This record gives sequence, structure tokens and C-alpha cells, in this order.
Amino acid sequence: MVMTWGSPFRPLLGAILVAALLLPLGCSFSASSKSSSDSSASSSESSSSISASSSPSVREDQYRKDVRDYTASYVKSGGRIEDFKKRLGELAKERDITNWEENPATYEGIGRGLGKAKASQPEVQAYTINLAGSDAKKAESIKKGYEAEL
Repeated sequence: MVMTWGSPFRPLLGAILVAALLLPLGCSFSASSKSSSDSSASSSESSSSISASSSPSVREDQYRKDVRDYTASYVKSGGRIEDFKKRLGELAKERDITNWEENPATYEGIGRGLGKAKASQPEVQAYTINLAGSDAKKAESIKKGYEAEL
């Protein structure tokens, strides 16, 4: 018996051909998915152990250091104060710090960054006025951080 494309076996041959072509891809996809899944699980475990071990004070210390380093580089390169404030908010969000505008760690970190950058007294005063405004506690935190870095 000779099979032709018009024969009743056509759907069966098509299914066999599709299965034969997709079978190697399925194995590869499965192995790739498993590898990707294993990698995600490993990353998840790593993230959860970091966040579980990161107490609020540890996160705040890390945030203060981030602010210090960012401030030091900002002082050297310059830019708009609005951009500086925006990045402070992003740093706070990355460290799960809420209400960064009222957090003393923000202002101490700014002071430390000014000290690290070896900012002059007029520069420190300008940053204090622009960032602390008339808030004496914020100004004091900047001064405390600046003096700690000297």
C-alpha cells in the first residue's frame, strides 16, 4: 500500500512529525527551566536570609553609608539639588527606609559625605541650609556626621 498526502494516515504522520521535531526542544526547555528555577530558588533563599538578618538598625547603617558615599560623589561632581533629593529617596527605598526626609540617618549620612569629600565650611553651610532648612535637629545631624568624618 502506498501512502499519499490524501490518505487517512495524513493526520497521524503530521502528529508524529511534530512530536519528533518538538521532543528534543522539550527536553532542552525542561532542563533550562529546571536550571532557571534552581537559580531563582537560590537567589530567593539568599535574599530572604539577607532581609531576615537585616534588622532596622543594620538597614539604617547601610543606608547611612549609601547616603555618605552618594553625597561625597555628588559634592565632587555637582548637580541640581532636586536630583540629589530624588536619589536620596531612591536610596531610602532600596534599604526599606520610610520617611527619609525626617530620618536623622539621612542627615548624618549627608554630613559624613560632606566630610568624606572634604567640603569647605561654606559648602557645608550651603548644603545644611538647602537640605535642613530651619530644622535644627537636621542641621545638627549634618554637623555631627561632618565632624565624625574629619
